[in-house]
Amino acid sequence: MIRSIALAVARHPIRTLALLLLVTAIFGAFALRVEYLTDMGKMLPQDNPVVERLQEAEEEFGSQSSVMVAMAAPEGGSVFDLSTLRKLYRITEELEALEEEGLAEEVISVANMEVVQGTATALVVGPILPHPPQTEEDAAAFRARALSERQVAGTFVLEDGSAALIMVRVAPEVSSDQAQLARLMKGIEEVLDRYRGPEEFYLTGEPVIMHYMASYMRRDLGFLLPIVILVVLTVLFLSFRRLRGVALPLLVVLVAVIWTMGLISLSGVKLTMISIFIPVLLVAVGSAYGIHVANDYFERAASWKGKKEELIAQVMGEMAGPVFAAALTTAAGFLTLLSAFLPPIREFGLFSACGVLFAFFLSLTLIPAILALLPVSREKGAKASSVSLGGRLAGFMDRRGATVVLVLSLVLFGLFLSQIPRLKVESNMAKYFRADSPIIQGLNFVEDRFGGSVQMSVVIDTGRRDGLKDPEALKFMDALQEYMEGQDVVGSSSSLADLVKETNYTLHGDDDSYYTIPDTSRAVAQVLLMYELGGGEVLESMATRNFQKGRITVTVRSVNVARQEEFLAGVHTFIQENIPQGMSAYTTGTLELYLELSYKLVHSQLVSLFSSLGAVGAIVAALMGSLVAGLISLAPLALAVVGNFGTMALAGANLDMATVMIASIVVGVGVDYSVHVITRYRRERMRGLSHRQALEATYRTAGRAVVYNAVTLTAGFLVLLLSRFGAMSTLGWLVALTMVTSSVGALLVVPAIFGLTNPGFLTRRAVIRRAGRGLRLSWEPADPQEKDERRS
Repeated sequence: MIRSIALAVARHPIRTLALLLLVTAIFGAFALRVEYLTDMGKMLPQDNPVVERLQEAEEEFGSQSSVMVAMAAPEGGSVFDLSTLRKLYRITEELEALEEEGLAEEVISVANMEVVQGTATALVVGPILPHPPQTEEDAAAFRARALSERQVAGTFVLEDGSAALIMVRVAPEVSSDQAQLARLMKGIEEVLDRYRGPEEFYLTGEPVIMHYMASYMRRDLGFLLPIVILVVLTVLFLSFRRLRGVALPLLVVLVAVIWTMGLISLSGVKLTMISIFIPVLLVAVGSAYGIHVANDYFERAASWKGKKEELIAQVMGEMAGPVFAAALTTAAGFLTLLSAFLPPIREFGLFSACGVLFAFFLSLTLIPAILALLPVSREKGAKASSVSLGGRLAGFMDRRGATVVLVLSLVLFGLFLSQIPRLKVESNMAKYFRADSPIIQGLNFVEDRFGGSVQMSVVIDTGRRDGLKDPEALKFMDALQEYMEGQDVVGSSSSLADLVKETNYTLHGDDDSYYTIPDTSRAVAQVLLMYELGGGEVLESMATRNFQKGRITVTVRSVNVARQEEFLAGVHTFIQENIPQGMSAYTTGTLELYLELSYKLVHSQLVSLFSSLGAVGAIVAALMGSLVAGLISLAPLALAVVGNFGTMALAGANLDMATVMIASIVVGVGVDYSVHVITRYRRERMRGLSHRQALEATYRTAGRAVVYNAVTLTAGFLVLLLSRFGAMSTLGWLVALTMVTSSVGALLVVPAIFGLTNPGFLTRRAVIRRAGRGLRLSWEPADPQEKDERRS
């Protein structure tokens, strides 16, 4: 059938190319419309309890996401200096315009925040100064008043005057809309650019991470794809040293990339930080099929005497099997990611598999159509040096080399396996960026000076109207805040309890003994009434209108997952042991999203690893008609996977949303090497060649193609070192390393197993025949001489 299709393509190349061009144009039109997704909440299933709690908190208390703008005073200066303070006021005023545009819910800084102040006759709630500072006296008064406020000093301005903080609470609908978020960030950056110097500004917060992530994804797609194409082109030229050897595999992957990106857009799926990697992956991986087809064509064309159409049909007929097996196992490896918990990983697996199958299809249609229009190449395919090297390597593997290879492989396997328990999990998106990126610089500045940048909320439900006016509820909130602020990971916290304490303190003439929660509900209600009569208003972010539910806002340091998990477990324990009867509470926010992602990353890794190994092994076993063949094909993969995780542990690399995919990539892509080596070696043994002769022929043909492919893939993945994402850089060198180990394993470990065990499937074919009313499976010798001896 394959031969007939190949002949049809070879005889009608123009029609074939026209049809492929039409399909490419359609997919290309949609590929240009591809969109990006950076919202972390959308990276988890929407029915996940963590996501549902976050959405519930947003509905009741407004945005749970903020941009933190830190203003650093010039060296030797202070934010309390008149010139810098006036800038802070103007910046705050201009940022407040974002509220009118619907991009921000609220802008809070020391320049506009309301504090409780007492006079001789009344309590007044208003800004620190009644007007922007005009004189040095105004600046001095501002400094004195700001530093006397417990909720201001250390939280919105540092006591040494080295920095001040502006909080821009992002509207919930803006956080999930990439275009609106870009408008917000552009507006903030334009304001800051007007006032930059000598003061400096630093940005952090989840919206900032999302914004830069989208920007970096676009940059990576436009920057890395041409580079990986250039790298693959160079490697192909050095491998084949002929224009066709370069153009044919490269053209296949470029068309496959266009089809895949068009399919992503057509499916309504948005690119994430993970799926942005698909084009680079396809250029590197998809070139393998074109390389093997081109290599076989050049090998046969050097001595071909017949018609060009027959040559093409013979090449396609011979290569369809191993190329299909390689594509199918690779696609199966990626499809096992559909078992992952996280939607972005599932999407990556699905569309990577589609891209691989596109590349396979194009290798068997686009390449023969182009070859049909070109004269037959008569250049010699193999050089004497490669023949000589293959012979020497086959001689080594024919003697003690097989034992040495297996013993060394087992030792390395054990060493790397012992390091895996040291591997750490990380899901904090900020950790995915390079140390010199604005995100990390902003995060480090804010956390060094203000103590935290990751948002977290604790929602308290009293279960009844005006329940928050019960002193028992407020005292519980106050005690919980005191517990959290006693942890080294917490920067600051705020709630209705703070407002009540501050107002009560002011009402009693700034007497420190009254900085506490009143003892009765009536007294609490009176304090809140006096606050409102003084011009204050209880913010939606603190309590619901009926005072049934309240919210504690907490900023947490961007520490490792283990410490965050320990802190959150402590908070849950404190709540369980101390919450008053009839009340309930839950935690939510970015911190919980990070932890939930971490749990699911580990689960996804385990499931995808074992399912990909099982699926790939089963496919190879079915294609070869032998369970032993399937198990042998997994040997180099097991060494590569364990070596990868062991190397990650030794290098301090984290298991994150990017590196969690390595196992499936290694299994799906690395098995190609084993498939081609096993297929060619088996073919030579079935021709009656000895182990050494078959191995030498395998190294000279499929072995050379495996080396070309491995070098191409390694170089292609190393391009990811140039990514703006630190996590993708790590992914690049790790996958490149596994391509080396899996290809070396296929060229050395697999032949070593063959040499020492000589499995029966190498010289026998599985044959299915009718037996009465059923079918019977039998094994027949492939070697003609052996078959005659058996019959006699």
